[in-house]
Amino acid sequence: MKTASVREFKSKATAYLAAEEEVLVTRRGRPVAVVTPVKERTTAALLLGLRRVLSEAGVSKAEALAMLKRARRDVYG
Repeated sequence: MKTASVREFKSKATAYLAAEEEVLVTRRGRPVAVVTPVKERTTAALLLGLRRVLSEAGVSKAEALAMLKRARRDVYG
């Protein structure tokens, strides 16, 4: 895993993202984030996309879980 300060990551973000490797971002030497590439068609990519859409639509976590439970019942009976 590569390590970069916030400043370095900001200035070279395109290169880091193009490398498609995890990057540990630090502030004053302390970890503040891990940037991880998301492979298309993975469960993680699907869930991240779903989370973004639901969040933008103003759907709460409780509402999302209730919808998921109803959908599970519809599919599996």
